[in-house]
Order: sequence, then C-alpha cells, then structure tokens
Amino acid sequence: MRKIVLLLSFVVLSLCSFAAGESLNQQAEDEYKAGKYLEAADTYKKILADGQESFALYYNLGNCYYKLGENTQAILNYERALLLDPANKDAQYNLKMAQNQVVDKIEVLPEIFFIRWYKALISWFSADQWAYISVVLFVLFLGMVALFFYSSSVWMKKTGFTLGFVLLFFTVMTIVFSVKQNNRIVERDNAIVVTPSVTVKGAPDASGTSLFVIHEGLKVKVIESLGDWVNIRLEDGNEGWVAKNDVEKI
Repeated sequence: MRKIVLLLSFVVLSLCSFAAGESLNQQAEDEYKAGKYLEAADTYKKILADGQESFALYYNLGNCYYKLGENTQAILNYERALLLDPANKDAQYNLKMAQNQVVDKIEVLPEIFFIRWYKALISWFSADQWAYISVVLFVLFLGMVALFFYSSSVWMKKTGFTLGFVLLFFTVMTIVFSVKQNNRIVERDNAIVVTPSVTVKGAPDASGTSLFVIHEGLKVKVIESLGDWVNIRLEDGNEGWVAKNDVEKI
C-alpha cells in the first residue's frame, strides 16, 4: 500500500512539474513575442534551472540573448541547442550569424576527407534519433534471420543471409553513432570564452608566460583542468591555460 501511495505521489508531482514548466514556457513565448527579451530569457533560465532541458529551450534562450545584443551568451546557447539537435538548420544559421561578430577568426586545421565525412555523418542525427534508427534496423535484421531459418527457398535463404549481414552492420554503426553523440552531451568538453579579453598562459599560473590573446565568443576545447585553471586548445591547434572562470562549458 505504501509503495502505491509513493508511486501516486511521484506521478502527481511529475504532472505538477510538467504543468508548471508548460506554464512558464508559454509565459516566455508571450514575453518574447511582446519584445520583452530580457524577461523571456529569465523565464527560460528558470525552466532550465528546474532540470528541464531541450533543444527548444536553448534555441529560444539563444534568440533572446541575440536580440539583447549579448552575442556570447547567444553563441553558448545555440551550441547547447545543437548538442541536442545537431542537424537543425535554423540553429546552425543563427549560430553562424552570431559567430560572425566574434573578434577572433581562427583558421581550422584541415582534416583528412574521410574523417570530415565521418564527423558530418554522425552529426546528421541526435543520439536519440540514431538510437531509434538502430532499433528499427535491428528489428529488420531479426526479420532476415527468421527468413533465413524458416524459408524453404534457397534464394530466400541467401537473400535473408545477405540482407541480415548488411542490416547487422548498419545496426552496429548506428549504435556507435548514438554513443558518440551521447558522449558529446555527457562530456561537454567544448567551451565558449565568456571574458571580453583573455591572455592565454603557458602554465596554470597568473605569472606564467603569456602566449596569445583570445576574445569572448570563441569556441575552444577543454583538454584538462587543474585547480582554478583549464588547459584549452583552439581549432588551429594552439594550446594554453586560462582561468576556469574565463570559459563556460557548452
């Protein structure tokens, strides 16, 4: 009996939380339409603070910051949105518009063409979408297994075996893609520079050798952390240390 009461309490609380989230979301949409971008941004942040996370929330929050002229926060939230839906064209376009205002123009190191294609292929779908595709492919694979074992026709057996092998291969590949995309969300080893101007050091110390200067809005990769410092790598391969407060993880 006690378990049932606890379960019902959990369901009621979940429904209340969902209703509250929907109410805040509608409030944020109304504020945005009315041109109250600061109020809308605060409302979207409240929803995120409650533990709700989605592409739409980050995308809409990015739009609010872009309208407010807070370009760095717009970039940060567009990047977070694209983690959840990497193929979304609207977010990609808005991010590119925001990045055009970043001071630093970093020349990206060239990659071998098949690595570039591989990364582009993974980015076609989100982790969940790749997972759904893998489930469909696995079900089709089971169908081919059944065809192979239960068909009385030699031609059908060969067809079942060949297609089954192909489907199993693509099932494994889509599972790998799903894991890769999920790791991007969990690890979040990329960050955005949030301080107007940052001097990158050669060591995790304020007295370390100054290497170069970067500016807010720039995307960097976080390699490691040490105390109040993080080791970052730029897209051109340059590395160095900056204070942890100078960057915010995507």
